[in-house]
This record gives sequence, structure tokens and C-alpha cells, in this order.
Amino acid sequence: MSNVIEFLERLGSNPALSHGDAAGYEAEVAALGVDDEVRQVLMSRDSGALGDLLGGRPKMLCMLFPAEGDDNKKEGEDEDTNSPDEDDQKESVSQRGLH
Repeated sequence: MSNVIEFLERLGSNPALSHGDAAGYEAEVAALGVDDEVRQVLMSRDSGALGDLLGGRPKMLCMLFPAEGDDNKKEGEDEDTNSPDEDDQKESVSQRGLH
């Protein structure tokens, strides 16, 4: 199955291969040396069936959860308590002689 994964990588990196002529695509698939079932799925460009053959996940989700307390912030209000004030930064840099 690594041949199929490498083929899919080439397909993604080379738009001419995926959108080019059908004969070129068919020749690439035939050169993989995979089972007839995999070859037929690649030729039909059925991503769902290919995912099933390769043991892929049917769905992948990404969720973001806001940090606690963020919902009380007013719009445009940027509260940053972890960084020093601008004056503090200048003072600490000048004391170390980094100018």
C-alpha cells in the first residue's frame, strides 16, 4: 500500500498528472503493480472506497474551545498581563547594555 500512498503524494504535488490526459493517468496507475481492486478504485477516482481499502478514517474533526474567562472580554479589549510594559522592556534592555 505504500505504492498507493506515494502515488497519491505525486498526484497532489503534480497537478498535470491528476488533471492531464486519461492515458497518462492510466499508465501511472498500471505501473503501481497493485491489486485489481485498488487499481479499479484509483481509476474511478473514488476517494471513499480508496480510504476503506487503505483503512483510513471516514471523518476527521477539529474542534477549538475558548479558554476559560475569554467570554467576559469586551470587543477590542486586549488584556495581556504576562508581557512587561513597554517602559519596563526599555529599562531592562538599557541596564544590560544591549542597545
